[in-house]
Amino acid sequence: MAKDQVERRQAAREKARQIAQAQANREKRAKTILWSGIGIVVIAVIAVIVVLIVQSSRPAVGPVSMVNGGITLAKGDNGDVAVAHPSDKENVPEGLPAYDTGKQKDDAAHVDVYLDFQCPACKNFEDANGASLAKLIESGDITVTYHPVSILDGASGGNKFSTRAANAFMCAADAKNDDKLVGVLQGFFAQQPEEGGNGMEDDQILDILKKAEVDLDAKTTALDEQPSVRDCVTNTSFEKYVQQSTKVAQDKDLSGTPRIQVNGKDIEPKVWANPQAFGRTLLEATGQIGGEKKK
Repeated sequence: MAKDQVERRQAAREKARQIAQAQANREKRAKTILWSGIGIVVIAVIAVIVVLIVQSSRPAVGPVSMVNGGITLAKGDNGDVAVAHPSDKENVPEGLPAYDTGKQKDDAAHVDVYLDFQCPACKNFEDANGASLAKLIESGDITVTYHPVSILDGASGGNKFSTRAANAFMCAADAKNDDKLVGVLQGFFAQQPEEGGNGMEDDQILDILKKAEVDLDAKTTALDEQPSVRDCVTNTSFEKYVQQSTKVAQDKDLSGTPRIQVNGKDIEPKVWANPQAFGRTLLEATGQIGGEKKK
């Protein structure tokens, strides 16, 4: 009888050991699964972060005719205003991107205009000098690079008019509306919303492009999906490029608009605000009066 009791006790202990071992194995498997799951989640999170970092650091897609956020207008083959498209040509005027279009004179001056379509002072510059700039481009005496930026989004009732107007200008440019861009500039400034008021809605922006004879159904070229000008405007397709270009300009000490440069030198507001004084500055830059010709 005593032997049976001993055997039952040993069997009970063995059973208890097996149960404890089984429980320990289950807990070990559960921990393994848990930590494996956590590891997978961590790896996935890291992968997402890496992708976001890569995407954010990747240059934004801009219009094919724009370099560093600027579009250069030069004399065209027919004596009109044409876009100087980037190329791999060498020996181009100092301060200009390489381009494959342009019939300007060898001693043509180059003008950089940094503008915000919501900026009242930019409208004043355009009103005072826009027509003269266009004539000097057509005569081959100057080339002009316009740099649309968006530093006044907060001054348009929350609808980011500065970004959306710059985007619309880029949409028109990317659809090869070379001879319409001056009209687009003039249209935006002619109907500029009041600073601090409500910026334009999409249909108003599209109406400005239409009045400048931009084909709203024309396809853009730089974007993978090649949306029409209309869709490019309503989807703000070049928004990231506008933001990137604005940051690049600010990194180059842009503190406000307009910023006007002639052959790389900043022009004081008291000069560009006076059409006669600014005109003289341009003629001096080309060597037509006084001063020295651009080297």
